[in-house]
Amino acid sequence: MPKKDLDSGDELLAASFGKCLARHREAADMSLAALGNAAGMGRAYVWRLEQGQILPSLRNIARLSVALEVPVARLVEGLDTSSIRLENRAYEKEE
Repeated sequence: MPKKDLDSGDELLAASFGKCLARHREAADMSLAALGNAAGMGRAYVWRLEQGQILPSLRNIARLSVALEVPVARLVEGLDTSSIRLENRAYEKEE
């Protein structure tokens, strides 16, 4: 199984977004490849989004929204944000 690109706090958010995306893609009767082409993304990237392996940027959410012909608000409707922690992330200082 490939290594996930997410922190543990982001995994639930990514999985929830993936479910939202898959629901809208299937409702639009689009394949992964068709959505990827319409949004200017690769099929593999869309697949990874739907599998909850990665979190998209706001720009990519907007591109998917346009390709699916749904407002961004509808695309993320039902998104589970309960795992979001309102705290600063730790980082390492460069010396």
